[in-house]
Amino acid sequence: MPTQNPNPTPSYDGPAAGRRIARHLIRIAYTIAPIIAALAALLVTLNAAATIARLLARLGADPIGQALGGAATVGVLALLLAISLLGQHTPTRALSLIYLVAWLPLTVALSAAEAALASGLTALPALAQVGQTLATLLAGLALLPAVTLAVASRRPDSQDLRGELAHYLASTQKLVLLTATAGASVAFGVGRGIPAEVAAFIAVVLEVSFLLALARAGQHPLHSGALAAFGSVLALVSVETISTLASLRTLAVLATIGEMAYQLTPAAALAYIVLAQLVQPASTRARIRPVQPQADQVAEQDPQPETQPAYSLNGHGGPK
Repeated sequence: MPTQNPNPTPSYDGPAAGRRIARHLIRIAYTIAPIIAALAALLVTLNAAATIARLLARLGADPIGQALGGAATVGVLALLLAISLLGQHTPTRALSLIYLVAWLPLTVALSAAEAALASGLTALPALAQVGQTLATLLAGLALLPAVTLAVASRRPDSQDLRGELAHYLASTQKLVLLTATAGASVAFGVGRGIPAEVAAFIAVVLEVSFLLALARAGQHPLHSGALAAFGSVLALVSVETISTLASLRTLAVLATIGEMAYQLTPAAALAYIVLAQLVQPASTRARIRPVQPQADQVAEQDPQPETQPAYSLNGHGGPK
């Protein structure tokens, strides 16, 4: 009979041990990776905030202004990211995503402007100028997400992120276009020797008239015509302003028409207000118009009473 070895040599499963070690390493990596990512994000955030603070210090801001400038850029960016990823209210998430797309280039532009100014680069003067302009507007720009996100939080939750994005993108497009056309109107007037306050007044009148016609479009042909007229004036003024600033070839006829329409804007807006008070919307006319009943409806609703036979007091029928 074969004899067994009283001291057998232990056998080790090399591949199984390697797999166990790999599982432990993967578990450790999964544990450490979020911490490393959080530290890296914190360092990048602090670097961007310090860069923007140096830019504001270069522009003459005090220490409080430097700290608030970093909070208005990097802090707002972090807040928007948190709302976009962790928010439960769909309209607020949609608006924060739109602001996130706009705030990231803003922060990058400010950081790049500081880097260009600190290194003394002369090849990118336009970038430094854009950064300085954004830095001066930073206090007002930070109010936009603070106010509009608070307003959006009161909007009913539709649970439709795409629909909310479309709604806010359409509103953003209108706001950007109206701001651009207002600036073009002011530049159009100033470029032709009109005082700046008068040009700003005409721009406000033109924009408000266009918005009024836009809000009433479809109620009466007058409002639709006013919308087309004021929109055409805005288009002419914007095209002429861009052509002049860019030194592009322009059509003299369009420039003449634009100047005439620009000068007639206050009178046209006043005439539109007067005519709008003299006409009534179609819904109002239908509501106050008296409804005349049809003849057959009157006959059906108010039938002639049938003549009932008359009876005398003694029980016999009356005269026939």
